[in-house]
Amino acid sequence: MIRKGSFRKYPVVLLMALFAVSLNAQTSLADVINAFNAGAEEVNAGSFEAAIEKFESTIALADELGAEGDEMKANAQGQIPALHYRVAMDTYKAKDISGAITKFEATVGACDKYGNDDIKAKSLKYIPQLYNAQGNSQVKSGDFDAALASFEKAIGYKPDYARAVYGKALVYKKQDDDANMIATMEKAIEVGTAAGDNKTIAAATKTLKDHYLNTGKLAFKAEDYEEAIRNFEISYKYDAEDADPYYLTCVIYGKQLDFKKAVEYGLKAAQYEEEADQAKIWYEVGNAYMSLVEYDKACDAFSKALVEPYLKTVKHKMENVLNCQ
Repeated sequence: MIRKGSFRKYPVVLLMALFAVSLNAQTSLADVINAFNAGAEEVNAGSFEAAIEKFESTIALADELGAEGDEMKANAQGQIPALHYRVAMDTYKAKDISGAITKFEATVGACDKYGNDDIKAKSLKYIPQLYNAQGNSQVKSGDFDAALASFEKAIGYKPDYARAVYGKALVYKKQDDDANMIATMEKAIEVGTAAGDNKTIAAATKTLKDHYLNTGKLAFKAEDYEEAIRNFEISYKYDAEDADPYYLTCVIYGKQLDFKKAVEYGLKAAQYEEEADQAKIWYEVGNAYMSLVEYDKACDAFSKALVEPYLKTVKHKMENVLNCQ
């Protein structure tokens, strides 16, 4: 990694008289050395992109010269990956995400061309993070197609990047593409589990639970009870301790006169509901027990629902129908 001040000051290479005459009519060793020196001066001045151009020129001239220029060529090649990395880091620190992506990808290209596995590895850690950040920014601005492309790029560089998979799934959610949203959220959970990314697993799990719960509630409101129950049952896969779907399923079975199931789901709802909010559950359970002619259990259930808005109805049933003691 190149740090500020890590480039040493380059002395101008002394041209000895024996190199003054070129063995090549077009390019001399002096030309190659001069090009390298120009690059070194740009490094010393902190002009790293200009230095890259000078060192690239050095390499081109050395190629024209042939074997005599090999040493200077190798010296120039050794400088280029590090200079690209320095430019990329400076761009990153300036919070230019798009520019940093371009510079880090150029760094990887330079490492592949001239060799530097250490700098390449460091660059490859930044690139997917930057694509993910770019995707998140594009989501916020409503540019969903561009966001999908950015998340795909991030995943391409780092297939186990659960956060980018989750970001992609959120784009599908915003586009109301339920099929792709569900499949991609599931993928985020799978990848997150393999990578040990508990934060992403939790976020994707909650998103899926909320999706099925809300879809079920819409179906409940539309009195499409079969569809409501189907979605509630799937929601348990993502959160088996949410009282809401159990309670609404209890209500549905009560409406369908399946009182045993109404009791079953009502008791599950009570298990997970906050005590202060349980009256609505015990009201439904009490009605179910009463219909099953299990009066003692009905009395017990109704005794937990003696609050508004159930108070008057419950007291009437307990005193005049069930004769609760």
